[in-house]
Amino acid sequence: MDFTQLRYFHEVAQVGTIRKASDKLNVAPSALSRQIQQLEHQVGMPLFERHTRGMRLTEAGEIYALHAKLVMMDAERARSELAALRGLERGGVRLVVVEGVVSSYLMEAIGRFRADHPDISFELMVTGTADVVADVRKGDADIGIAFNAKPDPQVEFLFQLDDEVRAMCSPDHPLTRLAKVSLRDVFGYPVAMPVTSFGIRALVDESCRVQRLRAMPALVTNSIDALRTFAKAGIGVSLITGMSCQRDVAAGELVSIRLADPVLVASIDVLVLGGRRLPLAVEAFLRTLRALAAARR
Repeated sequence: MDFTQLRYFHEVAQVGTIRKASDKLNVAPSALSRQIQQLEHQVGMPLFERHTRGMRLTEAGEIYALHAKLVMMDAERARSELAALRGLERGGVRLVVVEGVVSSYLMEAIGRFRADHPDISFELMVTGTADVVADVRKGDADIGIAFNAKPDPQVEFLFQLDDEVRAMCSPDHPLTRLAKVSLRDVFGYPVAMPVTSFGIRALVDESCRVQRLRAMPALVTNSIDALRTFAKAGIGVSLITGMSCQRDVAAGELVSIRLADPVLVASIDVLVLGGRRLPLAVEAFLRTLRALAAARR
């Protein structure tokens, strides 16, 4: 296998056109196209469908692209290990996470890690649970953190933290007189909920289904910050995880009320691509995440 051809194939598969890939690789389009054709000849079948707007992977190309990504990731790990042998500690960790873990668990972990490894950089993308799993599966992130992620045969679930959906409201809200409330109680007030792609929304919807409750939210959003602000402003009650609002509760800006309903316990899942040898920086950061998770139990 020619590594140059593999790298060129991987880039074209990522961006979808010879022109964009050639610009990114700083290689002439004709040379890049020739390498792709040679690779297809060696494989014995077309890896791309050619269209006027670009190139799309064939079924064979999809299979080859997965293996190519794993090879590229192994090469990155090798570079990381060689750097470590030279006494360097450089590299990066790509994270894709749900917003609810950013302000507390994740930032605490990054702060601890960078205190010991100041030359390691982080790339952080925030999205919903389904996209976290998809990005890890595609190799677009080294580590994913999601709420109640569904099993995926290509994704390895390393460990979990426990959390639960809470009713969050302002300190002067009537519900704060109660130590525990039900969803039926919450639905007596204007309520804000996450969009359906969020793992915690799936928990709420399942609890509603079991109890034959109908949710009519005043606000549906993909922003955890909007959910927190909705409650802090006294507009109503937000259904959100306890971890998402730890700082607001500690500051006295929100009250976190436990819900008595079934099915509202959330797991926070830490994920990586199955079968991949992780770069040293990623492995080291996972140890920090695991230690912090253990300390929270």
